[in-house]
Amino acid sequence: MTPEQRLDRIEQQIDKQNAGIQGLIVVARTCLDSIHEMRDRHEKDHQHMLAEMEKLREAQASTDEKLNILIDTVDRIIRNRNGSGPTAP
Repeated sequence: MTPEQRLDRIEQQIDKQNAGIQGLIVVARTCLDSIHEMRDRHEKDHQHMLAEMEKLREAQASTDEKLNILIDTVDRIIRNRNGSGPTAP
């Protein structure tokens, strides 16, 4: 093999490697773009979930308050029927 043939072969190999490297760069950029998009979507979903959890906390607090009022009312009614309420002698 002549030096020119060897040089041509080396240049072909370098061209193949450069094409492979460029392909890997495209794949890496695509992966990074996907990761950034997923991160943004995750952040939005997380913020939405936190807002929904806050609504649930408020609803639960309201339900707890109403339930305590109902329990007190039923307890008073039962005590009054049994004659052991505050108006009993």
